[in-house]
Amino acid sequence: MPAAYDAGDLQRIFRQINDRIRAIEEHLVVLSEKAGVAYSLPSEGLPKEVIELARAGKTLEAIKLYREMTNADFETARAAVSAV
Repeated sequence: MPAAYDAGDLQRIFRQINDRIRAIEEHLVVLSEKAGVAYSLPSEGLPKEVIELARAGKTLEAIKLYREMTNADFETARAAVSAV
């Protein structure tokens, strides 16, 4: 029988996954600099407030704020926030 997960369990699991991905990306930046290969984090260039909302799991709020700050359409804002 499959295990049951509540919303708190899933949020904790996703937070752990996101933290691990963030650490891997930071290592990738260092390695790419040493190898002389350009690499930038997907979140570079996004407003700090948008990044904070996205990382807090407030995706719709992040999209809304990004649209307000940049006048981007919904799909552009969604893609930008999804990259965080």
